[in-house]
Amino acid sequence: MGPLKAIASCYFNILNFSGRARRAEYWWFALFLAVAATAAQIGLGYVFARDPELLLRVTDASASKAFFDNNTELLYYIGYFYAGYIVLGWLPQLSVTVRRLHDTDRSGWFILMPTAVTILALVGAVFLIPFLGSPESAMPIILMIATVPLIASVWFLVVLCLPGTHGNNRFGPDPAPDRERPPPAHPAFVRQLPDDVREAVQAKNQSDFAEYYRTRVAPAIQQNKAARSG
Repeated sequence: MGPLKAIASCYFNILNFSGRARRAEYWWFALFLAVAATAAQIGLGYVFARDPELLLRVTDASASKAFFDNNTELLYYIGYFYAGYIVLGWLPQLSVTVRRLHDTDRSGWFILMPTAVTILALVGAVFLIPFLGSPESAMPIILMIATVPLIASVWFLVVLCLPGTHGNNRFGPDPAPDRERPPPAHPAFVRQLPDDVREAVQAKNQSDFAEYYRTRVAPAIQQNKAARSG
């Protein structure tokens, strides 16, 4: 899947939170959003560079209130900007992320995992800090707790990079049926083989058994019969 097709697919499925999305679709769209955000920041920086007083009026609290009171139309443009961001950026990214998780056979609710881990880490830190004594003694524990959200975010990124499950899964058909099939594991270490793999293994075993019987067993039986008759 190329970049244009991936971007078009994300916008076409902007409200589709079912089914699956392959890695190319997700990462091409992520790159598109990163480039668009960089371009917007460069444009905003160019505007502020040409008018430094505008930056001061916007960033200063007292000056910004008077500035926006005198430029009410600008508030409408800001509202349009955020509405456009939700429709053109946030919403399609949310839907393609859910479908990318489905491709790895994970629920779309897994998208909340980094946020949930961060909240639990903060709550744990709030409850533990009073029992840890001095700040010096508590610092190692605090640093350990602070790394938990980072680990969760890295793991979430790894999940988005994982290949999708081959063939159909509980969320729908394979979006890339022509992808290379991974070599099947030994049956002793697999709980349940896919139907097509199981049928191929059974056919191979039957073929090997028939060949072994024809080349080894049948000649030995004929030799025993010949020896007995002789």
